[in-house]
Amino acid sequence: MELSNEDRRGLQRAGAAASEYNATMFAVEEVLNSDMNTAWVGVVDSVQTGSGEGSGVANVTPLVAHTNADGQSLPMSSIPALPYTRVQYGIAALIIEPVPGDRVACVSCKDDISNVGPGVTRPQRPGSYRKFDQSDSVIVGAVHTKAPEVYIRITQDKKIYIKAPAGYTLETDADVEIKVGGTVTVKAPRVEIDAPKVHMTGDLDVDGHIHGN
Repeated sequence: MELSNEDRRGLQRAGAAASEYNATMFAVEEVLNSDMNTAWVGVVDSVQTGSGEGSGVANVTPLVAHTNADGQSLPMSSIPALPYTRVQYGIAALIIEPVPGDRVACVSCKDDISNVGPGVTRPQRPGSYRKFDQSDSVIVGAVHTKAPEVYIRITQDKKIYIKAPAGYTLETDADVEIKVGGTVTVKAPRVEIDAPKVHMTGDLDVDGHIHGN
């Protein structure tokens, strides 16, 4: 059933007071529905990135509002300092930070996670007695995203496409090795190679002119 500003709903359904069992079940359901949060969708208000480029936290406002008995939405407050997840294991990571305006999916934890901060690797006691509270949520991903302008696309036909309109930099302190089974094509208005020595194995074909070693 859809809600609208014309809806007027009672605080209890028909039959809730018909028996002691029904009344008890209604009370239990109301507590669960009102105080127990599972997963929800919100919008990012602000972001505080982590120190040393670790993942940080964001302030998020729920996008599904609470309603009163008349079906009218109630103002929702921003929930501060929710940690956001990152694709990372050990020292390897894909670094993409959320930005204000992102719509995100959040999961509310069973216990107060305020004592589980950066660097914590051993079990901690809950920060309080609260349970399934939105304040103990973790941002697990984005939903209803807009079209990206910079991205890595991995397709089911075993191809990878990288789009970086503002530039692409590969940096390493070791060797770089490229292995292909076909042709390597470089299309650019100018190609520069800055190296004290260039070594090539095989012949060099320049516009049909073969230059051997």
